[in-house]
Amino acid sequence: MDSLKLAENDLFRKHMDAEVLEVKNGHARVKCRIKREFLNFHGTAHGAVIMALADFAFALAVNSDGMKRSAVSIKADFLKPVFEGDEIVGEAEITGGGKRLVFCELRVYKNGEVIAKGDAIAYGKEKWEDQP
Repeated sequence: MDSLKLAENDLFRKHMDAEVLEVKNGHARVKCRIKREFLNFHGTAHGAVIMALADFAFALAVNSDGMKRSAVSIKADFLKPVFEGDEIVGEAEITGGGKRLVFCELRVYKNGEVIAKGDAIAYGKEKWEDQP
């Protein structure tokens, strides 16, 4: 199944109003704007929102070759705060592994500057079957 078809059916992506910028074999870039309801009690974007965007890019990247993979592990470091109205871009790239287990680097940017980074692992053992 095409990664973009998967993105269309992702309900959480719709909730975030996240947009796919690019998907190619082993790589994906997505973006969203920080809404008021994404803020924590400090008035900054909740880390879960930042990681959700990175996770969305991760899902697209690891499924871009037609293998049906899911996250096994995600680790994140938050480097800078993000505020209401900011646009952030999440990026994921496969850096190693094989057919079943793949390793990814995750990055989230604001205005071209890395505001969060991390690593993720996905596992899968079957191909997506195209559905009508």
